[in-house]
Amino acid sequence: MPLSVGFIGAGNMGRSHMRCAQTLGLNLAAVTDILPAAAEQASRQFGIRRTYTDYRAMLKAGKDLDAVIIATPNKFHAEHAIGCLKAGKHVFLEKPMTTSTRDADKILAAHKASGKLLQMGMVNRFTAAVQTTRRFIAEGCCGKIYSGQAFWYRRRGIPGFGGWFTTKEFSGGGGLIDLGVHMLDVALYLMDFPKPVAVSGMTYNVWKSLDTYTYTDMWGQPTPGGKKDVDDYALGLIRFADGQTLQLNISWALNLGDLALERGVRLMGDKGGVALTGMEETRIFGEQAGHLVDTIPQFAKNDPNLDEIRHFVECVQEGRPPMPTAEQGRTVQLLLEALYRSSQEGREIRLR
Repeated sequence: MPLSVGFIGAGNMGRSHMRCAQTLGLNLAAVTDILPAAAEQASRQFGIRRTYTDYRAMLKAGKDLDAVIIATPNKFHAEHAIGCLKAGKHVFLEKPMTTSTRDADKILAAHKASGKLLQMGMVNRFTAAVQTTRRFIAEGCCGKIYSGQAFWYRRRGIPGFGGWFTTKEFSGGGGLIDLGVHMLDVALYLMDFPKPVAVSGMTYNVWKSLDTYTYTDMWGQPTPGGKKDVDDYALGLIRFADGQTLQLNISWALNLGDLALERGVRLMGDKGGVALTGMEETRIFGEQAGHLVDTIPQFAKNDPNLDEIRHFVECVQEGRPPMPTAEQGRTVQLLLEALYRSSQEGREIRLR
């Protein structure tokens, strides 16, 4: 029988996961959204039988649910994940894990007590380019990696200006927690998650009002007069226990046209290096036969959104741990929190 899945959150991200679940032939059994119209729209679009405005009602009525996919504002991730795990459901949790390390630890405790699977929604790991890069690194193309750079630049890319994305109470932060979480996760994944020991960072909130923000398009709908009290630019330096370093540069909005939509990861090793561009291409830099050599791997492109849900389903069915683990989600959360704290306090943060 196909996996029976419920959804908490029927916004853009939630509907993207519904599309993937439908493509994979899963049983889309129920959807919850605090906005009845959003739940009803998802119900009509994807043929979901049951709709709710309270996730607890869905869990109480959903004895048939095997798993729940959570795609709600960051503030509610901990409550929803813990509730689903305690109800005995496998959980797919969209990034970031939550808005604080304290809540991340509560999720981990509920996860361990439940015996159920918890997969973090780190979609960029599932791109063919990242997986190809990972295999090259595993085969020793870089040797010992000693430093890395992770970056995502947008000229004008503030999502839903004035809505929950730009309201710290609900999001926990701005560009750093929205885009930085992706780049941190990919870089750490390729570096095999070294142990972080110190973080230094700085964040900027330049565009505070929609009235002063010039743009051509926007992910989500702007809310005129809405709040924006989060960062639109962030940078940081992370040091690891074995001497490795990682530089981070993240923007929702910058006055730099040539950098529009540029993102990637660069890793430097003693034998070679890799440059991942846009999560779509990768290049390997090394030496061979006494010459410097650049290798450009050829690979089939994929749909990472579909593949991460497929991975979740396979892990549930086969009883194996997922690739993006809850513990790794907690590490990324710790670094995000430390970067924000470093900016606020104007000093390096040592990690215990």
